[in-house]
Amino acid sequence: MANFPIITWQVPLPEFQVNVAGTGALADAWGFELANVNGEASATSVAGVFAATVAAMTSQTVTAAYNFTNGVGPAMGPLTYSTTVTGASILIDFNTLEDAAVFGFDSISFTMTSFLAETTVYNNAGVWMPNGVSGDVQRTTKQRAAVSSSEMSGLSTDIVNWGHVANIEVRSTLFPVANAFVWYAGQSIYATKAGRLVGDPNNILEVMLEAASTGVEFHIYEQAATTAGLTYEDYLEAKMPGISEKAAADAFITADDAPRLWTLAGMFFRGNT
Repeated sequence: MANFPIITWQVPLPEFQVNVAGTGALADAWGFELANVNGEASATSVAGVFAATVAAMTSQTVTAAYNFTNGVGPAMGPLTYSTTVTGASILIDFNTLEDAAVFGFDSISFTMTSFLAETTVYNNAGVWMPNGVSGDVQRTTKQRAAVSSSEMSGLSTDIVNWGHVANIEVRSTLFPVANAFVWYAGQSIYATKAGRLVGDPNNILEVMLEAASTGVEFHIYEQAATTAGLTYEDYLEAKMPGISEKAAADAFITADDAPRLWTLAGMFFRGNT
């Protein structure tokens, strides 16, 4: 089961067919975004767009909800989501296995059965999380200011505030190697250690770094939503600086038990707060 912290960004969604006749999708969506504290996917998330597309093509009620542990403890699973249709069965066809993987499925075709929750095999695109024994987000806020002289003599100054800048650091311990490198993710012994399927193309550090190199904005969910504190929509907006100088996955991790386990040494994001 997946857990926090969860880092997500927008990805383009491919076309897919609904009941053979209707075609939908082709949109940008967030890999993870909630509509409420119950885990229901928002309308602008990958899961939400998928459900809304199927509903529009069939005139049936279709819902989607993300499956994750509502806490910050150890987790070793992918961020799956479940869809439920309340009408007749629906046939979904993807053009390629790669297109299916964007939505979290491992088959080019499957049937959504009425009143039966269909759960993705692995997480959809646009999501990355440490997913090791433990994860942590640390935020340091600094105030930017401009200083100018208010007198010709310079004996006193005016301070003009420019806002705040937050440095956000993500760390983890005992980080499974299959969650760091694409190659290792395809090897059964490492994929098993990471609690993931060999065919899972997502939740790999290299995939997130590739997205970061394009300058995308990230939403970082640092802990569980609670009615007493944070709400389901609380996240940190940030971008990852300096990707051109530190683009390889192994630049962000150190061997803890090579080649099986690694420690995320500290991944920095920068955002306004």
